[in-house]
Amino acid sequence: MTLPHRVLLVEGRKPSGKRLAPTLEPEYNLVTARTRREALARIKEIPPVVVVLDAPSLRFSRRRFCKTLEEEAIDIPVLLLHEDNPPPDHVNARAYLQYPFSPQKLINRISWLLPAPEGEILCRGELTLNVKRRSIIKGDRERHLTPKQAHLLELFMRHPGEVLTREFLMKRVWDTDFVDDTRTLDVHIHWVRDAIEEDTRSPEYLHTVRGVGYCFKVPGGREQV
Repeated sequence: MTLPHRVLLVEGRKPSGKRLAPTLEPEYNLVTARTRREALARIKEIPPVVVVLDAPSLRFSRRRFCKTLEEEAIDIPVLLLHEDNPPPDHVNARAYLQYPFSPQKLINRISWLLPAPEGEILCRGELTLNVKRRSIIKGDRERHLTPKQAHLLELFMRHPGEVLTREFLMKRVWDTDFVDDTRTLDVHIHWVRDAIEEDTRSPEYLHTVRGVGYCFKVPGGREQV
């Protein structure tokens, strides 16, 4: 029997009817904390695989908490539950979920962050690609990709900073040496940009190298393997 994943829920004082713990307890090996100090102690005792921060109920700085994890080299994905729109950009969480949401959506988002076989999850900057599920998550947004779109994005994320030629991409994704007509590639590049970019006309990640191909760059050089 597979033991359930250990998940830490950091949840402040709330009316019993609004607490999240009852939703998560049947799904995970759930541990809880109410303060920053208690949460860090829980993490150091037995590290969870995911930390869920219920931001509206907390009385401590979420930004400082995530910064502490980063400074102490604690690589645990943090899911921030928030009420802001757009999500706060000063908190270095792996993923975000905005209130209101259903219990199932919360479980789905946590499940998305659970450990996967080596090489199945790729993280670059604010992007996280689940290769097996063909899903890309950025902030509060999650998109499902077609097999070709996912393969294309996976190649870019595995080769950050490298110029990938049209010939290379056509061979690897479509298994063809024919490059006289690359409209199919161009259309798929547009779809990938639509999934990962805020503005497809001024991309931050996926750049065109005229006459050659494309280059995937992480804004600010914030790469995480």
